[in-house]
Amino acid sequence: MKQAYYLQQLEEELVVALGCTEPVAVAFAAALARKEAGYDEPIEGIELQASVNIYKNAMGVFIPGTSDMGAAMAAALGAVAGDPSLNLQVLQHIRETDIIEARSLCARGKVSLDIAPKGTPSLYINVVVRTKNHNGRATVAWKHDLITELARDDEKTFINDTSQIQELTDSITVDDLRDIWDFAMAVDVDKLDLIRQAVLLNDRIAERGMANADGLEVGRSIAKSCRAGRAVPDKDSFSLSDYCAAWTAAASDARMAGVSLPVMSNSGSGNQGITVTVSVLSASRYLGSTEEQLLRAQTLSHLVAIHVKKSFGRLSPLCGATAAAVGASAGIVMLLGGDIERVIAAVQNMFGTVTGMICDGAKLGCSLKVSACIYSAVQAAVVAMQGKEIAPTDGVIECDVEETIRNMERISKEGMGRMDDLLLNIMLNKKKEVVE
Repeated sequence: MKQAYYLQQLEEELVVALGCTEPVAVAFAAALARKEAGYDEPIEGIELQASVNIYKNAMGVFIPGTSDMGAAMAAALGAVAGDPSLNLQVLQHIRETDIIEARSLCARGKVSLDIAPKGTPSLYINVVVRTKNHNGRATVAWKHDLITELARDDEKTFINDTSQIQELTDSITVDDLRDIWDFAMAVDVDKLDLIRQAVLLNDRIAERGMANADGLEVGRSIAKSCRAGRAVPDKDSFSLSDYCAAWTAAASDARMAGVSLPVMSNSGSGNQGITVTVSVLSASRYLGSTEEQLLRAQTLSHLVAIHVKKSFGRLSPLCGATAAAVGASAGIVMLLGGDIERVIAAVQNMFGTVTGMICDGAKLGCSLKVSACIYSAVQAAVVAMQGKEIAPTDGVIECDVEETIRNMERISKEGMGRMDDLLLNIMLNKKKEVVE
C-alpha cells in the first residue's frame, strides 16, 4: 500500500487559504513582487500578466475583508499590504487604510492587466511592482502558491527548478480507487492531523454562513425550508441530502462573500475543500458516526476528489465542485457502511449526473452549484447503497471507473478547449475591468 504517497498527496493538495484562491494567488504574487522592489518608496505602478482562468475566477468574487472584486484590486491589495510569509493567507492583516490605498491605485490607472503569453501554464501569474527607483517581479505558476521566479531591478534573485513540475493532470501517477480505499481504511488516524484541521476550519466557516446573511444565503434558505421554525438546522427535521446541502452551501456562501475566515482548500480550491469536507462532516453528524469513521471518510473523499481533479486539470472549464462532490459521494458511502464496490458505483453515478457543469468564474452563485452537487452526491451514494449504478451503455460511463475518469479528461481538454476564452469574453462584456 502506498501510504507515504497518499500522505504526501494530502500534504501537497490540502492547503489553508483565506479567500478565493485565484485573487488571493494574485495578491500573493504582488506581495512577493513588492518585497523585491522594497518598501522604502511608494508604489508607482503594478503590471499583472495572468492566465485566462485567473481573471475569470477573480472577476465576480469578493476579496476577503473587502467589498471589492477583480484581479486588479487583488494585485493592488497584495502590493500595498500583503504579507508574503503567510502564503495564501497573504491578506490576513489588511486594514481599511490599505483598502483605500489599493482602490486609489486602481482608480488612477496604476494597475495594468494583460493575458499571459501563449505556452505558459494554465495557472500563471506574473506581477511587476514599480517604485521610483526600483522594480520587483514575482512569478507564480502551476500551483496557486508555487513561486517559480523572483527578480529585483531586472536581475533574478530566485529561480525554482521547474523541470519536474507539470500540470496537475500529469504530475501524479495514475491512481486506482481501490488503492485509495485501502489507504483510507488502513491508515493510522494519528497521521491525519491535516484532515482534522480541514474539518475544524471548514466547519467554522459553515457555522458563520449559517448564522449570518452572507452571499446568496443558499445554505440558510435550504435550512429555513426544512427547520420547522428552529433557529439552527436540526437533523430531525431534515433529510440527509437537505442537511448536507444546507451546511455545505452555507460555508460557500460565507467564503464567496469575502468573509475573513481561512478554509482548507483541495486541489487549489477553497470551494472544493468545503464541498468535500463539510458535506461528509454533516453526513457523519446526521448518521451519528464515530470520530474514526469521520476521519477515514474524510480521507477517502479528499483523495478521491484529488484523483478526479487530475482529470479536469487544476483550473478547468468544468466546475471544480463536481470533482469535489464525487469525492463527497465516496465518503458518504463509507459512512453509510458501504464497501469499495458501492463507492465505485457512487462515483459512476456522479459522473452520469453532473457531467458538463461549467465553471463561469468564482462568484456568489457558486454556493448554488455546490448545493446542487451535494444533492447529487447524496443521491448517488444512496442509490449505490441499493446496489444500483449507471450502466456502461450510458453516455460517458465505462465498465472500468478509471476509464470513465479518463473520459472526463477528454471532455475537459478536447471538448472544452476554448470554453474558458469564450466565458472570459462574455464576462468582460459585462465588466468595467478590461484585459487588453
